[in-house]
Amino acid sequence: MDLQMTRLANYALITSLILILLPFVIVESKFVPKRVLQSTTNGSLASSPWLNKVTNGGRGRDPRPPGCWNRPWICRQGEPPGSRMRCCRNRCVDVSSDVNHCGLCGTRCPFTWQCCRGFCSNTNVSRFNCGKCGNRCARGVRCYYGMCGYAQPWPKPRPRPPWPRPPPGGGGGGGRQQPLWGGQPPSMN
Repeated sequence: MDLQMTRLANYALITSLILILLPFVIVESKFVPKRVLQSTTNGSLASSPWLNKVTNGGRGRDPRPPGCWNRPWICRQGEPPGSRMRCCRNRCVDVSSDVNHCGLCGTRCPFTWQCCRGFCSNTNVSRFNCGKCGNRCARGVRCYYGMCGYAQPWPKPRPRPPWPRPPPGGGGGGGRQQPLWGGQPPSMN
């Protein structure tokens, strides 16, 4: 009885190992490049119809390469408003907002700058793009650290009239106003 239990446990262990390792073997076989297969087998496997179907999806030649180099018009199809899509380095990019292709392919904005409408802009100090593209500061307000009016002094208070105010209408004293200091005018002796 112990011998049967030991054999059964061994069989269970072996089958579980096979089931665990099987996906790795299948995945690894899918990533073997076609060149390696041709060079190792001198083309005998590459001429196999089954291998041709598996590696090329049934086509005798390589599939069309992805990207836009040979088809730049695909970048402009379904273009959202306000964007300028171009084919740069074999991929479609919006040259009005991409920092690696700002305005033109290959024009890179400096570090911490943003591409705003195709122009590189330092959004930390720009009055017209303060903090983000299109955020405009009010007239006379500066942009520091990406914030409009950061650390600016408080506005100066408006000048007030002298106190106490003279009574309306000149005080009613026949056109003569009382002095603001409340007494007689100082003598000129």
